[in-house]
Amino acid sequence: MNELKEILGREVFVKFLLHNDDVIAYAWHYTEEKALNHLRRIIDYHLLDGTIQSSRSLEKWLAERLSEVLIKGKRFCLPEIEYRNSRVYIELIKVPHGKIITYGELSRRAGIRYHEMLIALMRNPFQVLIPCHRLLTRRGTLMGFYPLGKEVKKRLLEMEGVNLGADGNE
Repeated sequence: MNELKEILGREVFVKFLLHNDDVIAYAWHYTEEKALNHLRRIIDYHLLDGTIQSSRSLEKWLAERLSEVLIKGKRFCLPEIEYRNSRVYIELIKVPHGKIITYGELSRRAGIRYHEMLIALMRNPFQVLIPCHRLLTRRGTLMGFYPLGKEVKKRLLEMEGVNLGADGNE
């Protein structure tokens, strides 16, 4: 079983955007075409430039970073480039391992309107490394988790020790 499937519980296709040999974004999905389309939306949203690649070594790099964030509780450091609405990502990275906040709280912390924050989350250049899985609704339920779905979000939270009920409530 490959490392990403072991972590996510599902097979995914991953496309990476590299600039000067550094990963500056990636996108995953259940089909290669959808992963590529999602990465293109991330590129357009953030006005990024680089080469799109996929490889076993890049997937291994990603699995190692995911393990650091999900299991070891390490905080991911954004590359030193400009991302649109990066305040959303910076504030979300500050949410500690095993903790959750609401979407509304993130919007307030980032100083960005709720709708704009949601768009930024859908264009997250480092899904899970920028831990959007740590967000719940104000009722404490799961909401979205583009593009992998609520079951993967729940799995990631459980890996961090957050206990959600069967219906997504704490």
